Amino acid sequence: MGLTAVALLAGGLLGLAAGGRPLALSATPLRWWGALAAGVALQVAAGRLDSAGTAAVAASYLCLVAFAVANRGLPAMPVVLVGLGLNAAVVLVNGGMPVRPAAVAAAGLDPAHLEGADLGAKHHLEGPDDRLAFLGDVLAVRPLREVVSVGDVVLALGVGGVLFRLLRPRAPAPLPS
Repeated sequence: MGLTAVALLAGGLLGLAAGGRPLALSATPLRWWGALAAGVALQVAAGRLDSAGTAAVAASYLCLVAFAVANRGLPAMPVVLVGLGLNAAVVLVNGGMPVRPAAVAAAGLDPAHLEGADLGAKHHLEGPDDRLAFLGDVLAVRPLREVVSVGDVVLALGVGGVLFRLLRPRAPAPLPS
């Protein structure tokens, strides 16, 4: 979540610095807000669920992809779709996001705390049977003390890009000659 928050902050600040204004957000109606809200709520809930957590994660990706597809015409929304797809692929084939202990250490956290820890339905320590493990949580973001996936990075870039573009005023159409 930290990386996404930083991406939103950066996209917002860069959009404002480039001449954007908050009122521009209302100029572009977003479709399927309910799918976005449900997807985020299911992601949060999945971290607190045990047996139903994997189903909640899968449902959350379905909702988030539906929102992104409904708004695919927005600049950078296809990038959001790629990030969601990368994360969904690794989570669905492994029943959760594999977390690489070496990345946890590189992020400045103590990987010893992970041994035997319940990481919830969304995450588990990377093991030899994990598929697509290179797409799991393998990237350390030391300033945030966070471990993220390739999909998280792509998703963050897309989310920041969407906000940036929503804030920037549209150039007026040229007058016909």
